[in-house]
Amino acid sequence: MAIDPELNLFHSDPALLRRSDPDDYERAAEALAALADPERLALLHALSVGEDSPQRAAVWAGIPQTAAERELAALTLAGVVERRDTPHGPRYLPRDGHLVVQLHVALAHGRERRLMERRQPRFLGSQRRRAVG
Repeated sequence: MAIDPELNLFHSDPALLRRSDPDDYERAAEALAALADPERLALLHALSVGEDSPQRAAVWAGIPQTAAERELAALTLAGVVERRDTPHGPRYLPRDGHLVVQLHVALAHGRERRLMERRQPRFLGSQRRRAVG
């Protein structure tokens, strides 16, 4: 089954429709691993909606400020976010829009999974009752 380039979100880069070099997959896994933490995801989400200081991002994300500062430093070292020093203190922003898209896709999958988990026990329960009755 061929992918219709008109329906592909990444149609501006046709290389994404071909197999990549093994190093590209390694770097992609590293990028995903850098985000694979609930606090980091919440902070990236906070930054994507404009909460750019560690204090504001921490409040928005619902985590302690010390944890936010530690995670923002780690995300900066991983190249996920950029730090800019201002007279009012450091400001952080996502390095590029791809990471924000990645965040929103992951959140959508998480919400979908939660909905599926809610439906599944009822489905299994109704099957068991029929089998017993």
